[in-house]
Amino acid sequence: MKLVKISNKFFNDCKKNNIHKELMFNEDGRPSVLIVRLKYKGNFHKFVVPLRSNISPTTPKNQYMSLPPNSKTKPHHSHGIHYIKIFPITDKYVQSYLISDPFDLMVKNIIDNNESEIIQACQDYLFECENGNKHFMTPDIDGIIKMLDMLDENKDTN
Repeated sequence: MKLVKISNKFFNDCKKNNIHKELMFNEDGRPSVLIVRLKYKGNFHKFVVPLRSNISPTTPKNQYMSLPPNSKTKPHHSHGIHYIKIFPITDKYVQSYLISDPFDLMVKNIIDNNESEIIQACQDYLFECENGNKHFMTPDIDGIIKMLDMLDENKDTN
């Protein structure tokens, strides 16, 4: 797993295809956790899970992995990896995230030390989505996969 940024082109392509609802837009290059292979509806895809600075205190603990608060985290809120905000991605939209300070390094170490737990939580959530138990705040996984496949097909025919 890596910390990455998602290009603005991805969000613009999602807007053009009207599948942008519930995506966590790229505020100043928001970091996300890249998970290379997760199974969804019988196929493997790359997914990213954004880090969020202000997860509500009423959010069930099984929906996210808590991280130390960052400078934007409000009192009584959590900073963490918010599993329900997961969405599929392809390499062309993934950009490097520069780990530039001790806080970023600490977060990366926590993610590395909890990799199997994060992967399992994300995979479990995707199985929930397949079974019709998708949270209303989850991006349109099926629509994004369809868009990514369509864009790949267009690339192959050009």
